[in-house]
Amino acid sequence: MRDLAEMCISIERMDAELRELDQKLKQMQQNTAAFKRGTELHQKRGELIANREQITKRLAEISAEVSRLDVELGELKRQETNQREIVEKAEKGQSLASLAARYREAAGEIRSRAAIRMRKKISEHVGELWSEITERKREFKGMEFDSHWQCLLIRCDGKRVTWEETNTSAGQRQVRMLAFYEALRRLAKLVPPLVVDTPLARLDKEVRANVLDQLYLSGHQSIILTTNSEVDPEGPLFKRIGDRLARVYTLHPHGKPGSTDYEVRITNDYFGHDL
Repeated sequence: MRDLAEMCISIERMDAELRELDQKLKQMQQNTAAFKRGTELHQKRGELIANREQITKRLAEISAEVSRLDVELGELKRQETNQREIVEKAEKGQSLASLAARYREAAGEIRSRAAIRMRKKISEHVGELWSEITERKREFKGMEFDSHWQCLLIRCDGKRVTWEETNTSAGQRQVRMLAFYEALRRLAKLVPPLVVDTPLARLDKEVRANVLDQLYLSGHQSIILTTNSEVDPEGPLFKRIGDRLARVYTLHPHGKPGSTDYEVRITNDYFGHDL
């Protein structure tokens, strides 16, 4: 642009000089003695016109170059804007990824702590129910489950022993499993009806009464599928729990033994005994 300005100044100077030469030529034409000098000035005027044409041509070239550079500068600015947006998105994505990783880590830690607390609560409920039902509070004061849900019993002297070291009978395992279900029910936000199938089959008579009292007749809705060998309709257990039963039904199958072609008749009694 500086060269362009200088060229414009030169053109204006040349125009002034040409006007001056024209004035002098007019004067020399009146003076025959100055004719030779006029010829020289005319020649110089031609040279100045040629220089002016060259400068004008160069000026047009410079103007075209300026226009091309403006277009190129606009393209470079557009590319710079695009690159800046890409960098900002990448930085934002890295920030979000880092934040998401921290959230996942925190969520994992919260779940881990919640699982430990829940396992501790389940252990407390199961241990308390199991020791009360089996009447073994004199031997054990609690129960624990490790991270792999392996059962440990806490003796009254504080020593921990594995389940296998102390309880190997099927009845003891069944009581523990029933107590586990009851612990889950107590810790649940919504308590659905509990349906159990022959839960007393492997238990002693004394333990059966405790299971019914502690687990299934404690106030929440339970549906117990049992046989007359588990709860004898003629025995004292049925008489003792009768006033806490809402309804009883007895299923009477009819048909060929071992066949699926049979019918079931339902009566509103317990093996012939009403509530």
